[in-house]
Amino acid sequence: AGLVKTEENSSVIFTPNKDEVEQLIGKSPKKIRECGVELSFIPEDRLGMGLVGSMGMPGNMMIRSYTEGNTPFIQRKKPRRLSKKIRKELGVKTPGINTPVRKLSGGNVQKVLVGREIANAPSVLLTAYAVRGLDIHTSYTIYNLLNTQKEEGVAVVYVGEDLDVLLALCDKILVLCDGKVNGMLDARTTTKEEVGLLMTNLQEGGVSNGQ
Repeated sequence: AGLVKTEENSSVIFTPNKDEVEQLIGKSPKKIRECGVELSFIPEDRLGMGLVGSMGMPGNMMIRSYTEGNTPFIQRKKPRRLSKKIRKELGVKTPGINTPVRKLSGGNVQKVLVGREIANAPSVLLTAYAVRGLDIHTSYTIYNLLNTQKEEGVAVVYVGEDLDVLLALCDKILVLCDGKVNGMLDARTTTKEEVGLLMTNLQEGGVSNGQ
């Protein structure tokens, strides 16, 4: 997931209004934000791509905010306040906000990561296997956070394999098979059998990933 490059002449566009179209392919994250698309990403590899294990919560909050402000100095108060807020609201179990996050359990690490990303007020939230390896209680905490984001108008892209979760959490399910888009289903009316069939059998007319 996410390893296949967009194909030549493919397009990812953003339409802030009916008279304006922005082509996002080729733009840097900063340029995409300037177009009005605030992206947040919850990767599968929490301590490899998401957080720095040797740093505490404030340092990991700062990864998203160090470019903010009008001075050359790093703002430290805001990351500390955000760390305390996430610890309290999401129930992060840690000896202190400055404890290296690698010393936390997987569920608490994920809470720190998800809390930071949704605090960024995204317009698009990308998640990859957001609850893999987590206990039931933490998994439902993450699901509730994602549902709250949906209710607030955030476009949540949830990459996963658990069909029960996909049917309960998603509005639409896009199925990939052999690197191609094999179908898009309405989660309210489809069945696990229909999704499973598309996951394992490439149907005639399957659309290439880049199209």
